[in-house]
Amino acid sequence: MELPSGTVTLLFTDIEGSTILAERLGDRWPGVLGEHNRILREAISAHGGIELGAEGDALFVAFMSAVEAAAAAADAQRALAAHGWPAGGSIRVRMGLHTGEPTATADGYVGLDMHRAARIAAAAHGEQVLLSQTTRDLLPEILDGLTFRDLGDHRLKDLAQPERIYQLVIDGLPSDFPALHTLDRTPNNLPTQITTFIGREGEIRDGLKLLDGTRLLTLTGPGGTGKTRLSLQLAAEAAASFPDGAFWVPLAPISDPELVPSTIAHSLGVQVSGSELPIERVTEHLRDKTLLLVLDNFEQVLGAAPTVSTLLDAARGIKVVT
Repeated sequence: MELPSGTVTLLFTDIEGSTILAERLGDRWPGVLGEHNRILREAISAHGGIELGAEGDALFVAFMSAVEAAAAAADAQRALAAHGWPAGGSIRVRMGLHTGEPTATADGYVGLDMHRAARIAAAAHGEQVLLSQTTRDLLPEILDGLTFRDLGDHRLKDLAQPERIYQLVIDGLPSDFPALHTLDRTPNNLPTQITTFIGREGEIRDGLKLLDGTRLLTLTGPGGTGKTRLSLQLAAEAAASFPDGAFWVPLAPISDPELVPSTIAHSLGVQVSGSELPIERVTEHLRDKTLLLVLDNFEQVLGAAPTVSTLLDAARGIKVVT
């Protein structure tokens, strides 16, 4: 089917906790997933949506109208809530809507709008529908049993400028949810970038896989190839796995390895009194934490390698990217 050009509203959906559900349901999972797909596709088709693709339990859809897209998401959530799921197999779907002008190709849409729609969906909880500012601007104040809740500005995982996010409030369905799955939810000092992270999906995927299996990950390469940007994106992607946060420690201003502990303390917001050793205060602070440290420009202070070892030995819940 020829994809519409110009302004389109993109809908991304997936099932919250699908891996756990699949394990719990065993051979019943394919049937449950099939019912989920049927319910969503009926709502999408009724409102003129064009399915762009499906991956596992995720669907990607385009609409020519933001109003129809919002109505399709609401109808799908109502139908999912009313369906008789098997015991222990209730489906909770998270959804995200974003309006833009993605580029149509033979393989589907490409461009930043696709990434932004996916990020917005990933920030949601099961049964929650989130909208970008551009989608909200195209919708009336009240839309057939639907209203909108301003959730404020949120930093999405691509580390571009904060996105204003709204929640679609559907009459008769839950409307109160925990904090969104964005960088604002996890303690961090990751700097906001002025550009969106584009490409290098393979490096991010490999980095996350390696970080999952090790406590010390090193990124290495010639100067100017983007190690810092990649490390920040990796930290943003992994931040949700670290309840106590993800913190960036810029080491470019120093060249003395002895200053590394105090620089880490400063980045963590740890106060060090005149009589205390910075390494002892940092170790004490991190001892019971589950936290990610990004030590940037570490090549300038290689003599501080024993400091990193000390932290990893003393604080078993932390991981380090250098």
